[in-house]
Amino acid sequence: MIEPRLFICNGAQIEEGDPTREGRRVINLDTQGIDSNVNINFENVAKVLGKNLPARMIDLLEIAAYVYAADCSTIRGNDWTDGDSTEAWSRDFKFVVAVRDLKFWSSADVNNMLCQLLGFLSDDRFSFCFRHLKSDRPVQEYLEFGNSEDWEFYGIDRVIMFSGGLDSLAGSVLSASKGEKLMLVSHSPVSTMISRQRKLFNCLRGSFKVPMIHVPVWINKDEALGREHTQRTRSFLFSALGALIAESIKAGGVRFFENGVVSLNLPVADEVLRARASRTTHPFTLQKFSEFYRLVVNRDFVIDNPFVFMTKAETISLLAEHGAGELIQHTCSCAHVGRFQSSTQWHCGTCSQCIDRRIAILQAGLSIYDPDTDYVSDVFTGPRKDGYEKNMAVNYVRHATELNRMSENEIATKFSRDIGRAAKSFDHKQRVSLDFVALHKRHGKIVYDVISRQLELHSGELLAGQLEPSSMLALVAGQQHLSPSWKQFAAAIYSLLSKGLSRACARTKPKDEPRLQEICDGILGAHTDMLVREFPFMQWSSGLTKPDWSAKNLDLLVELKYIREKRNLGPTREAIAADITKYGDNNRKVAFIIYDPYHLIASDEEFSAPVTTRPDMFMFFIR
Repeated sequence: MIEPRLFICNGAQIEEGDPTREGRRVINLDTQGIDSNVNINFENVAKVLGKNLPARMIDLLEIAAYVYAADCSTIRGNDWTDGDSTEAWSRDFKFVVAVRDLKFWSSADVNNMLCQLLGFLSDDRFSFCFRHLKSDRPVQEYLEFGNSEDWEFYGIDRVIMFSGGLDSLAGSVLSASKGEKLMLVSHSPVSTMISRQRKLFNCLRGSFKVPMIHVPVWINKDEALGREHTQRTRSFLFSALGALIAESIKAGGVRFFENGVVSLNLPVADEVLRARASRTTHPFTLQKFSEFYRLVVNRDFVIDNPFVFMTKAETISLLAEHGAGELIQHTCSCAHVGRFQSSTQWHCGTCSQCIDRRIAILQAGLSIYDPDTDYVSDVFTGPRKDGYEKNMAVNYVRHATELNRMSENEIATKFSRDIGRAAKSFDHKQRVSLDFVALHKRHGKIVYDVISRQLELHSGELLAGQLEPSSMLALVAGQQHLSPSWKQFAAAIYSLLSKGLSRACARTKPKDEPRLQEICDGILGAHTDMLVREFPFMQWSSGLTKPDWSAKNLDLLVELKYIREKRNLGPTREAIAADITKYGDNNRKVAFIIYDPYHLIASDEEFSAPVTTRPDMFMFFIR
């Protein structure tokens, strides 16, 4: 875990010797004053918003902005993806915030729910201490007032979160086609996103003659605070903005439009298991949002997602059905918006969102509105960098082809925990679970069909050796996507230990195998919580046995062996032979890590032969 952070917000005061500071890096955050470093600005807000905004809602806005600023300024480690890790993945945040409604925010129920919600979103640890705001600050500093005549929206059913992407556009089009009034709320940290969202809204308003208004909100932080791109708490900020607007006009709640594959976000790779698997619109997240905001507004309040049982291709098809296909060209789906410089191309072509977008558009037959030239790198044939970009392409295709190949029962079994957790947020959980399985089965078929057509389309280039070797299609043609996930994870463990041990033991080698295990446990524990030490116990012969580590989700065991002297080779071979038998009897996959710093093994091929002949076992050597 990285060094814990203490964020002192809204001008709260904490003495230098206060125990709250102990062991934490202290950062001051404020939205107003000469030292402000978190920026909030609402555009096009009618005067009624300023009149009707309770103090508690202003507190909510500021708390969400501070959480977001802390999240996107505190670097995570990411060895699993690009090898540039500086600190471990999860983080420990403590906030001291001066608020107006101290009694409400200090309530144990509110505080606990807030911490649990944020913890689920990000897999970080949160704690809050609230102080009384001694002198209130002018809310008007946040608001850029528009015309009051637009406020015929009072009491509408839902405020719609409008990201400027395909799903939120499809939802807005669907709502407008039903004659519903649209109150669209957008968030952006950068000016380019706001301008794109505004342009898309103007095109939408020109296509449908229903009352609609767009409220763009700028919330960002000073660059000096740092930059972390994962931003897993962004949906808390986004939903808080929606809740604030909804409460000001007494709407029934807030509505996200996001396809169900992205909402559930089953891990496409083992490196995307914890906070890397975003939970921004997960059904459990939206359920907790609803419960939390009911406490905040003290009335019935719903956060929902009508697209949760639809694939992206199915949501996009709604645009064509309602005559709005031409609006696609004004949307942006890229995860890296603002992180690459291009005034004419809105999509990088290498992130998972770009892959999702392009495949769904091709499946829906709407590529005329999504030209290849809009992508910096072609999704299928463009070059990909080593590490994240190649891994994303391979893992995306592997995941989808596995879904297409597996039966619905196999999908339900493999992802039982993820699907079960999502279904808990609904009535009729068993039926909902089956719907989620069918959703992912359809998604797998869509990706499989599109990739197949792309391979056929570019078969001549592939045969002629003219296809970019690092492209998605070249990687798929080389069958890299067929490598099972447990093997990829085992290779990632080997990579971590190979790099870590070379540094940790450069001067002094471990005195024995237990000491080596301690060092390895430290290296692995800093980068993943998927591995459990010396677990599980398994029955073998007349006793119990246990591995050095196990990864339950992958049914993978890890065994570490230390070759210190030439005479160790015989006993080590015998130990490996016993492991092969006992773990093989239990139908387990095993990765053997052999630490041979003195190069005592003459032939890796001969030494590993008893293992490599078995399809569910691997052996790696570290020297």
